[in-house]
Amino acid sequence: MPIFFIHFKQFIFDHVFILSWIGQIDWNEGFRSLLFCCIIKNIIKRREILKAEKRNLVLFIISYVINNLASGVLYDTYVNYLQDVQLSIATSFWAFYGYATFVAAGLLLLAPKLGYKKLLYFCSLGTAFAFFGVVYVGNPAILYVATLLALTGVQLHFIMLSPFVAANTEDLKDDSIRWYTRTYYMGYIGYLIATYAGGALVVQLFAMLEHISFGAAQEATRYIVQMSPSMHMLYLQANRLVLIVVGIIALVSVIPVAMIKETKPVLPKKKVISIKERMSQVRTVFFNRYARAYLIYWALISFAMGLFTSYYTVYLNRNLHIDKATSSLMVSISYVAIVLFMFFTPKCVEKFGKVGTIFFTVVLSVPFMLIIGHGNLFGSWVVPVVGTALFIRAGLANLSSPADSALSMDVVPKTMRPVFTSLVNFIAGIVSILSGRFTGSYLFLHQSGYQRAYDIAAVLYLIAGFVLYLGIRKYNHKEEEIVRENL
Repeated sequence: MPIFFIHFKQFIFDHVFILSWIGQIDWNEGFRSLLFCCIIKNIIKRREILKAEKRNLVLFIISYVINNLASGVLYDTYVNYLQDVQLSIATSFWAFYGYATFVAAGLLLLAPKLGYKKLLYFCSLGTAFAFFGVVYVGNPAILYVATLLALTGVQLHFIMLSPFVAANTEDLKDDSIRWYTRTYYMGYIGYLIATYAGGALVVQLFAMLEHISFGAAQEATRYIVQMSPSMHMLYLQANRLVLIVVGIIALVSVIPVAMIKETKPVLPKKKVISIKERMSQVRTVFFNRYARAYLIYWALISFAMGLFTSYYTVYLNRNLHIDKATSSLMVSISYVAIVLFMFFTPKCVEKFGKVGTIFFTVVLSVPFMLIIGHGNLFGSWVVPVVGTALFIRAGLANLSSPADSALSMDVVPKTMRPVFTSLVNFIAGIVSILSGRFTGSYLFLHQSGYQRAYDIAAVLYLIAGFVLYLGIRKYNHKEEEIVRENL
């Protein structure tokens, strides 16, 4: 029996018995009065719980938006900066993402003990100090550590999204998909702003340092390898200034984190589970066909993402020779699509189901990936054609992100969500390392590899979509029945 009803029953019995015994009221009148009072008290208490959960979610979204500001610069300005100061890190950037995923997944396992709040502090402070470190310390070893720390901070914040939102929507079940959607599209707004502002600010600062017009600086960034040594040095200095600014902004996210309240839904008290029991739970879930289908799907997507998502502006700038400001603008506009398309996520899930939504959006994004990868064929139309393809691909591929997060929580019992989230990210980490090693050791040895990456990724996206659909289509529109019927 739930603990609430045990206390409720005892409360009624004690007070009604005492009052009736001393002759003040009869049993029926006392019971009705106390029942009414308890109902009102329970309603007030429930409202307080709902208010606390919503407050936590809003504060998390604010910190998530700021985190995505740093993430937008990390995957744009930071990667481009590494192309010039440490090429080995730049070409295998996704491998560092994989390493960071491992670290983040391990840290997430500490959530039941530490709580999400302390981990969010680590995200904010770790990301900020990583940006400062890469600017102020020129040692190559520090660049490796800073890259890993920055990626760990943004990745941990991202993988906390699903369990944090799930924990804070226990009493908001009907609105859970909407909170996932709000978190995602607000995060992408931050990503959008940072991606465009980062690229434009680099060009503006470069123009100021070089004492040339914005247009001249913009044109110079089309062919970075042809810059004179002195001009190239000032270009790098402009990048460093942007990284410092973003590091300062990352520190600001500690403010909303400090206001988050650790409540029981966020950090439930559970009995200590031994490693043997935990491994038994992992094994039980891993060998369930539906959980396994999701893991295979996510592994394929993770490998494919590593081939191109970190290198959008590198490809646009250095393969298609689109200037730095315009390439950043094109990528940032594609994030507008993500925000716009996510408004349709609840309707799509309602109509097609979570599995169906993920399948259709992943498969439909493939043709646009091929257009981007062969953008050189469009001549003077390269900017509008590739820009449109980036816009639609980003919108389609990410429309299903909230459904994806929700589905990952549907295939396992509630008590195993943190473990399964860590398992998903451990597997994604392994695959990401392999993807980064593949690009750094083979695919990106020649600049043409950045173009071929889109063809390979398109094939992997198709396979991943069909793996998920064929594996879980039985429960489309009724994903909540997976656990009840199979575990």
